[in-house]
Amino acid sequence: MLMIILLSLMATASASMLFMAVLATRRDKQLNQRLGLYLAGEELAQQVTLKELELSKPFSERVVLPLAQRAARLFVWMLPQTRMNVLRQRLVMAGNPSNIQPTAFVGVKGLVMMLTVGLVLVFAYLTHYPATFFNILMLGMLAFCAFALPDFWLSRLVSQRQLAITNALPDALDLLVIANEAGLSFESAMQEITSKWDNELAAEFSRALSDMRMGQSRREALAGLGERTGVLDVNTFVSAVNQAESMGVSVGRVLTVQAEELRVKRRQRAQERANQAPVKMMIPLVFLIFPSIFAVLLGPAVPDLITSFGGL
Repeated sequence: MLMIILLSLMATASASMLFMAVLATRRDKQLNQRLGLYLAGEELAQQVTLKELELSKPFSERVVLPLAQRAARLFVWMLPQTRMNVLRQRLVMAGNPSNIQPTAFVGVKGLVMMLTVGLVLVFAYLTHYPATFFNILMLGMLAFCAFALPDFWLSRLVSQRQLAITNALPDALDLLVIANEAGLSFESAMQEITSKWDNELAAEFSRALSDMRMGQSRREALAGLGERTGVLDVNTFVSAVNQAESMGVSVGRVLTVQAEELRVKRRQRAQERANQAPVKMMIPLVFLIFPSIFAVLLGPAVPDLITSFGGL
């Protein structure tokens, strides 16, 4: 009987231990599943985040620029190194739109040309347009114009940016003069402009200050400012400041003279544009407004004139 009781207790203890082991294993399994789901959720969240980050980029950076970089291999040989250097400088003067590189820009030019030629060929195939020598010559001229079309867009960006910098420079010099008279240094005055303004000139001033922090002298940083903008007034301002520094003249006095001159130049440019307005208005007046006036005034008399001449 004692042996039976001991065996029963041992069996009960074994069954209890086995049950507890099963529960512990199940608990560990559930924990592993939960950890697996958590880690998988982190990986999925990371993937979704990367995907959303990729989709948040503009279409030009996601699709156009990679295609342009591949197409650049086919067209970059058409431009010599000197032309590539000029193109790089023009991209800098345009403010580096979309951070595009010169080779990628050449690829964009090639893509525009291929797309234009492809559309023309498809149209010619659908309309059964004859493939004569003159038509092939016109297709070549169209391809050349399409290849040069991004250059016109880049030139327009450069002109708009230079105009914005030219218009903002007199006010910037006034603020530099006020800050300098208040006791700030030239670099601190430029820092005040970058902190208060958000335009192309403030961005260029910020880059010049960054160049100074990186170890460049003020002369080199300002010279780089003039090269990046390509604006005559900025180059004049940079030359005056560098000359004042080399000769030991007060920078505040130079800034005051430069501000006065730039205000006069801005007033003269405004007067010049105002004087050009009547000349530019002649084209719409002659070709659009005058014909309408003649049609309204002389239109009712035309049938009478035709009748009278017909009677004669």
